[in-house]
Amino acid sequence: MDQKMEQVDIFLYFHPKRIGKIKEGTYKYTLSCRGQQITGEEKTGETTEYRLALLCLISALQRMRRPSLLTIHTDCRYLQNGHQSIPAWKENGWTRVGNQEPRNADLWKQVDKLFMGHAVRFKIEKMD
Repeated sequence: MDQKMEQVDIFLYFHPKRIGKIKEGTYKYTLSCRGQQITGEEKTGETTEYRLALLCLISALQRMRRPSLLTIHTDCRYLQNGHQSIPAWKENGWTRVGNQEPRNADLWKQVDKLFMGHAVRFKIEKMD
């Protein structure tokens, strides 16, 4: 790949932040590259905090048009840990220890496809 990859920062925000079921959630993302920004915001119905975080990440990744160096800024370690687990899940047929499917596997499979061609790193930081 001769073409130099662009650095893109993706900032993920979602509310409410609590474990368990959420009646309604909101997420917002901002993609920043070379001084330009693209934002998106969405409301969802009943979900969980982790699904809300994954939906936010998926929506942001769907805006990407070319392979890039992605830095994902979030306060959700679930996303970082899941990203690190994807290779093992795939190797084991999308199962984890105990032959169980990972939680939210449907969304993790989408994330995996959307990450293809990108170099990805996570930066865990307080997000407001």
